[in-house]
Amino acid sequence: MEISSIIKSIKTKNTYGYGEVSTRILKISSNYITSPLTYICNRVILSGHFPDRLKFSVVKPVYKKGDRTNYSDYRPISLLTSSSKIFEKAIYIRLTEYLLNNKILTENQYGFRKGLATENAILKLINEILNNQNNKTITGSVFCDLQKAFDTENHDSLLNKLQYYGIKGKAKKLLESYLQNRYQRVQITTPGSNKMASSTWVKITQGVPQGSILGLLLFLIYVNDLPKVVEPQQFQLCLQMILVYL
Repeated sequence: MEISSIIKSIKTKNTYGYGEVSTRILKISSNYITSPLTYICNRVILSGHFPDRLKFSVVKPVYKKGDRTNYSDYRPISLLTSSSKIFEKAIYIRLTEYLLNNKILTENQYGFRKGLATENAILKLINEILNNQNNKTITGSVFCDLQKAFDTENHDSLLNKLQYYGIKGKAKKLLESYLQNRYQRVQITTPGSNKMASSTWVKITQGVPQGSILGLLLFLIYVNDLPKVVEPQQFQLCLQMILVYL
């Protein structure tokens, strides 16, 4: 059964979110919960409604770099309910299959894709630079660091792009339901003790949860048209303007 396979594929962890059930417990009880979870998952997909009770996430700040007293130097990792990951994975499989079968994802996207990595992007860049050198052509490049990219996705823009790529009807309604009416709160361990301190629940109005399964794929769709924004002619014009000022 698909749900049983999904449960087996999820990483075994003792941590848990709002539902207070870890993935380890899900795996242990898999034989008893697969049938009801399959029924609920089918209802979620057919109705186009993602359960509101699965939209609460506990955010754990993970230190990234810089000043430890500066909150912007921490990466917010969302602990979602374990059962929501099962439903997300089922939706992820179907959405990925649609995107690949219709060749929607740009060939210039190497992140978060099976069989591709940043090494492929580096090799392509090096190859283009070497080809330009052989052809005695100037190479220009612009590198952008998208900070807090997952936290700043505009839901309306994302839904419009889903519509553009042919994701309509119940499928779009389901993803819209997944994005809307989500809540999160920050939880930290009090320094010097094992006591937990939590903030109040706050509604999320933009972005996708970091640590979610669907979040990565939705981000790829969100930036999928980025390579088409800078056409070769536009890039050459920008390069000429830069050379004028050098």
